[in-house]
Amino acid sequence: MPNNMPNNMPNGAPANASGNSDFKEFLIQHGTKLGVVVLAVVIIVVVIVHFVGSKGKADMTQAELIGPGLAYAYVGKNDSALAEFEGLINGHKAKGLTLAKAALLAGNIHFQNGDFDGAAVLYQKALDNAGSAPLIKAGALHGRAAVSIEKKDYAAAAKLLENFISEFGERTGDLEDRYEKSEPADQVPTVADAMWKLTLVYNQMGAPAKAKAMAEKLLKIYGDNPVYSDRAKKFLASL
Repeated sequence: MPNNMPNNMPNGAPANASGNSDFKEFLIQHGTKLGVVVLAVVIIVVVIVHFVGSKGKADMTQAELIGPGLAYAYVGKNDSALAEFEGLINGHKAKGLTLAKAALLAGNIHFQNGDFDGAAVLYQKALDNAGSAPLIKAGALHGRAAVSIEKKDYAAAAKLLENFISEFGERTGDLEDRYEKSEPADQVPTVADAMWKLTLVYNQMGAPAKAKAMAEKLLKIYGDNPVYSDRAKKFLASL
């Protein structure tokens, strides 16, 4: 993606003639390429929900519908997986949470293929049908934010990531509570990643104070996460 990041980013990437470094290269070098994280998390989520979340006969039937597409996705046959998922969606076979999972996985494949508009539609369909399932909702919100970043709509990306953190982030960074094991746990495992991306988005929007505050918050709450604490420290050191 051709997005540009101001040259005060912590990776120290060289600036181009306009004084900006490449946003995509920065993300790749730090292991945060948008969409890949989403896909990896969602496949795990779908497997868990598929085998654990089915109770009655109707639920089992719905869960089994997504199996063929998931099997193709697991071995990297994304074209076949996409055909299976979209067949469930367009053929109105999948309902409720199964529909949300199929839409989410199909959205990820569209995203990987560079069809961001198509991905956005499917992510929204996943949101509309996810009900109260936090992992599916989180994956879809993360996906929509990734699409907005790819399309350079940073204001929309910031709002989506802010909503993501507000809804799914539970950790407080209180070290005493953490020591006593009374600190609440996040609803999903990708809040730190969302905070990191929001730091980058704020910086891209020309809001360094917000970016600094988000990096400091990330460091406070996830200081025990070596990956994201290191990124936050490097970012703050570059200011």
